[in-house]
Amino acid sequence: MTDERRKTGDEDCSTVQASDLEPDSGDAPLGSEEVEGLDTQGRVRIHIHSRRKRLCDSDGVSGKAVIDGVVHAGILADDSPKYVKEVSYSQEKTTEKEETIIEIWQ
Repeated sequence: MTDERRKTGDEDCSTVQASDLEPDSGDAPLGSEEVEGLDTQGRVRIHIHSRRKRLCDSDGVSGKAVIDGVVHAGILADDSPKYVKEVSYSQEKTTEKEETIIEIWQ
């Protein structure tokens, strides 16, 4: 990392370059197979259940990233209201493996 200094008014500001944490992986879906029994033409409901060792605030579960991943995998055509009717969230505390369970149904 490099540390650069620049002058802004009367104070010095330090700028640190960060690594590219989210490199561009392209726009093609990762999965090419359709999920059996899922009609991607109709509107679906999505439930995201998070099992964590430490619970987060109710708005701390990143549903946006989960749903974007489902679209990127080719399971859903889009995450717009045309395809997604409802999204719900739940969480539970666990002492075992942390995981996120995604349920999709019509």
